[in-house]
Amino acid sequence: MNNYDLVIIGAGPTGLFATFLAGLRDINSITLEALDYTGGQIPELYPEKMVYDVQGIPKINAMELRDKMYEQAKLFDGEIKLGAKVTDIIPNNDQYIIEVNGTKEYNCKAILICTGIGDFTPRKIGCPGEDEFKGKGVEYNVKDITKFKGMTVAIVGGGDSALDYANELAGTAKKVYVIHHNDKFKAAEKTLDMAMKNPHISLIMNTSINAIKGDSQIREISMINSNDKTTQDIKVDALIIAIGHVGKANVFKSVNIETSKNGRSIMVDNEYQTNLKGIFSVGDAATVAGEPIHPLIAVDGGNAYIAINFIKKYLTPTATIFGGHSSSLNLK
Repeated sequence: MNNYDLVIIGAGPTGLFATFLAGLRDINSITLEALDYTGGQIPELYPEKMVYDVQGIPKINAMELRDKMYEQAKLFDGEIKLGAKVTDIIPNNDQYIIEVNGTKEYNCKAILICTGIGDFTPRKIGCPGEDEFKGKGVEYNVKDITKFKGMTVAIVGGGDSALDYANELAGTAKKVYVIHHNDKFKAAEKTLDMAMKNPHISLIMNTSINAIKGDSQIREISMINSNDKTTQDIKVDALIIAIGHVGKANVFKSVNIETSKNGRSIMVDNEYQTNLKGIFSVGDAATVAGEPIHPLIAVDGGNAYIAINFIKKYLTPTATIFGGHSSSLNLK
């Protein structure tokens, strides 16, 4: 069994930055990722999107950002193991044994859980034809904008993802419809304003889809207005369902980590430590009681910095909380 000071669970943006920070603080760590790629939600949910809210980077493609984060994570030769799903955390005196894919593989003094929203699946609209045409025009994300060139595309949803997809596809698709079940959108004001001003985007409000039709491919959707119950059919080449994902915080049978009432996030204190000594959590996986949630890469990165410094203090009580300025280093 391999021994480490710290095991980081998850190699999304937060886990990758935590890997770098662990190296910065000379913490012997390994990062375990259940998927066969790094980046978490980036490659799965928004690989084509631009990211604008990372300090010092005016704009960057999400996948390029993921690649740079991986490069940064490896600056101190941080060990990252893919295809390594943590299936249990087992107390071992004042340490923990990490079970990976059903096998006890690692012993560690501390754990940092960076699993985002955990195992998640797209939320469905639940109408006839949804399952039948999945992969035949019905999609739950946009990984390649060029795939929709010249198409008529309908998007279901009223949040940031739905409106972002609409704005991105408007320059590629022939026509974009955004179908929302009420008259109030949850998207950021600028995103909504951009969609409303785009002549290639039509917003259909107070409306739900009640059937998806086609042959070997989606051809048409049937809709119903929630106010007057009138129905409308429109021809489409693709339907993107962007109404969120159903996520659940990772739970491990041998430890009782406190979660929020809905079970979606891990409760932590202001040092990002859970109710169990030596087990920390940060990023979208974690919730500090009474604090607002900001599920952003930049915010989670800052929180990871704080968490790693407290982990350093936990591992080495004589260490300082602040690890110094990276600008004083001479990294090659």
